[in-house]
Amino acid sequence: MSVLVALIALSFLIFIHELGHFTAAKAVGIKVLEFSLFMGPKLLSFKKGETTYSLRLIPMGGFVRMEGEEEASDDARSFSKQSVGKRALVIAAGPIMNIVAAFIFAAIVLTPTGFFTNKVTELTPDSPLKAAGVEVGDRFLSYGGKQLFDPSSDLTVFMYGENGKQKELTYYDESQKTKVTKVITPGRTETRFRLGFQARVSGNEGTNIIEMIETDSPLQKAGIKRGDKIVRLDDTTVTNTQDIVNYLNKSRTDKSAPLSVTIERDGKQLTFTNIKPFSDFQYTLGVGLEHKKGNFGEVMRASFNYCVSTTRNVLITLGWLFNGTISFKELSGPVGIIGSVGSVVETRQPVSEILLNLIYVCAFISINLGIMNLIPFPALDGSMLLILLIEKIRGKPLPQEKVGMISMVGFVLLICVLIATLFNDIPRWLM
Repeated sequence: MSVLVALIALSFLIFIHELGHFTAAKAVGIKVLEFSLFMGPKLLSFKKGETTYSLRLIPMGGFVRMEGEEEASDDARSFSKQSVGKRALVIAAGPIMNIVAAFIFAAIVLTPTGFFTNKVTELTPDSPLKAAGVEVGDRFLSYGGKQLFDPSSDLTVFMYGENGKQKELTYYDESQKTKVTKVITPGRTETRFRLGFQARVSGNEGTNIIEMIETDSPLQKAGIKRGDKIVRLDDTTVTNTQDIVNYLNKSRTDKSAPLSVTIERDGKQLTFTNIKPFSDFQYTLGVGLEHKKGNFGEVMRASFNYCVSTTRNVLITLGWLFNGTISFKELSGPVGIIGSVGSVVETRQPVSEILLNLIYVCAFISINLGIMNLIPFPALDGSMLLILLIEKIRGKPLPQEKVGMISMVGFVLLICVLIATLFNDIPRWLM
């Protein structure tokens, strides 16, 4: 059931993308031959005007087929006969629609749940901000020269990518009514020991059931799988996530020593020995930020800030793939997305909370879908926009066979990337 809901949610986001292309094409007068919901063999269809509207078998995505989009056409209303500006508008409308949808989804979620602002409400005794002169009531403006749109999320991403380096922090001093810039060094949380898994959540509490296993984690290497229930660590019984955390980080004398993990699978208990936890930590500023429920205008601004922040962070993390901050093994594809959405649906929470969490996840995926499609990678919308820019500069279009070859090569490369992500996602979500 959860996988079906995840497929429908992902298809809905792709449908929104295609709806953007369709609406823009109709608006500029391009002849649309077919607008399809889902893919594969046609189940049913009807024709209204010049456009066939169809429902297809495979519940994944959809498509818009325009006259002269992929083949030569002499029709004056074909895609290929339109000006560069009109074609660019149609191509860009899909990703833009995803970003607009993400804004709407964010507003729906932030209205009842509230949002973080840049106002400081708490400073820990060892906070590097406190040492720099920041006080409760001051407001963050920028970190490392980057404006903070969604401070809680932005600071986490910035500190992770910059590996604890000294950075300039600019804040508004409420007592002095002035902007202040200080150089600070982020602090570090205590080292924690982990086994490398994400637990299933039930009633806002982490259980002892494995929801997702991290790639190359101690559990994955030992042969423990998604869906297994951790019932004992060494000789200590554990019943929830907190029990596991406490045993790994408090109860054991030598926290880095190997341990045995007993799991329950299909009614049987299996014990895996010599599993060595790994350690990590997080950078922190030792600060608490204001969380509030705002009026309509404040929610709209918070939703806009969420979209800007998420867009920037998507581009930042994409850059991390190339500079080595994160590895390709951490990249997720469709299976990972379906697993993430499905895990939200499986949680034992009130329906209203599950729905809000699902909408929030859809907002994040939608904005990722929009931004990634604008990247000038062959077969994506961004590459078509780049080709149109080249056409505008040259004053004449590129030969159709070359455009088709670029799209074909890009499509093959894209399929290769998707296949590669399967090797990341399947061990995490399906094994």
